[in-house]
Amino acid sequence: MAPKRKSARIAAAALVVVPKVTIPKANDKSATAEIAKLKKQLARNKTESTTKLHRAQCDLEYARDELQRNKMQHKLESEKKNEELATLKTEKQALTNEIKHFKNCKDTRKAYGIVQAECKKAEQSRKRMLEAQSLLRAEQEKKFKEAKPWRQCEICTEEFTETGARSPRIMSCGHTFCLTCLESMKETYFRTQIRCPTDRKYMYCKDGDLTKLPINYLALHM
Repeated sequence: MAPKRKSARIAAAALVVVPKVTIPKANDKSATAEIAKLKKQLARNKTESTTKLHRAQCDLEYARDELQRNKMQHKLESEKKNEELATLKTEKQALTNEIKHFKNCKDTRKAYGIVQAECKKAEQSRKRMLEAQSLLRAEQEKKFKEAKPWRQCEICTEEFTETGARSPRIMSCGHTFCLTCLESMKETYFRTQIRCPTDRKYMYCKDGDLTKLPINYLALHM
């Protein structure tokens, strides 16, 4: 009886139905969309990386070109400075030779002596002119007993007038002469400068127009 019971239990166990376990399937559409999204992101990243790499290469090429230009400019400036230095050396040598020539030149010394002699003659003439003017004023004082030398030009001894060619004009050194004498002195020396016959100082007149000099009204009305 025992073997039969055992076989019966085995047969009953065989008849037990095992329930099926169903595994849920993934959504194919969402997975495909996610994969497509990842592919787009990957392509975008690749494009950005390529752009950055291209930009970096362009910057590197620009830096190389700039360095090359700087080298060329530095080379040109260096060559120009060398040329200027060579020119200055040549000019210095020429000036040195000229200085030696003038030092050894007897004609230059002779010309300098002539200039000094002419300056002495001019100074003596100026002193004689001043002495003659002093004597003339003294004679006028004796003759008219009321001399007014400040109303007369010290060069031509003509009396000043308020307007015209005999108007008294004040030089930059402070001395006063008539306009006619100043014009004659301008023609004697340079067109734009006059040398005062009293103190030998130069006065520069702009554009050579002496009518712009101030009039000495004090000499007219004293």
